[in-house]
Amino acid sequence: MGMVEKKLGEVSKYSISLYQSPAAKSGLPSLLISAGFHGEESAGPWGLLHFLSEASPELFERVNLSLLPLVNPTGFSRGHRFNKFGENPNRGFVFENGKPKANETTSVEGKLLLEHAQLLIAASRDGILTCHEDVLSREAYVYSFEPSQVPGRFSLDLRDTLGGYFPIAMDGEIDGCPVKDGLIFNHFDTSFEACLVRSGARVGACTETPALQNFDQRVLANSAAMTHFLALCAPLCD
Repeated sequence: MGMVEKKLGEVSKYSISLYQSPAAKSGLPSLLISAGFHGEESAGPWGLLHFLSEASPELFERVNLSLLPLVNPTGFSRGHRFNKFGENPNRGFVFENGKPKANETTSVEGKLLLEHAQLLIAASRDGILTCHEDVLSREAYVYSFEPSQVPGRFSLDLRDTLGGYFPIAMDGEIDGCPVKDGLIFNHFDTSFEACLVRSGARVGACTETPALQNFDQRVLANSAAMTHFLALCAPLCD
């Protein structure tokens, strides 16, 4: 694909890198896809590889694409949720006084990302997708962010994409968050994606594939979510 690697830093012996379109164009949407925040949620990074294997270089004619394929390599290498220091790489992204900052819970990976906050804000200007899994679930759902009071096409289409592979979560609560129609809508916490939406990303989503289901299906579902994210945020021009 010829994407350009920008090394953000290292954790232990592992590099954390951002990959970007070979030649960004000012008139195109800027979209960021990230995965691998939690090391036992493996279908996200593998789904990204599948997505790239199916993509063509023409993709860069319609989008400035940035990828964070593996944020937590020390956790991923051991199949552990947290990093080797016991920190949660998807918490501690605080937005205060108009800019992102760290707090006492920010992981080493989070601090690396925050050191490059302006780069990531620009990369996610028109949308951020981060791919997670729920290791306790057999049902899929989506955390989504839109500048509206109710979920719109962006949220509904991403949910329906996962629904093509798995049952959708019933209404109720997951991790203390209200779920309705398979969506947790505009729930702002200290996650990476919530911080980028606060920082100006037009829309955002965190997909949750059910880790109790078949692995190959989860990989395909993550890949499909990435494809649909691009279709929604950077539609093909006639």
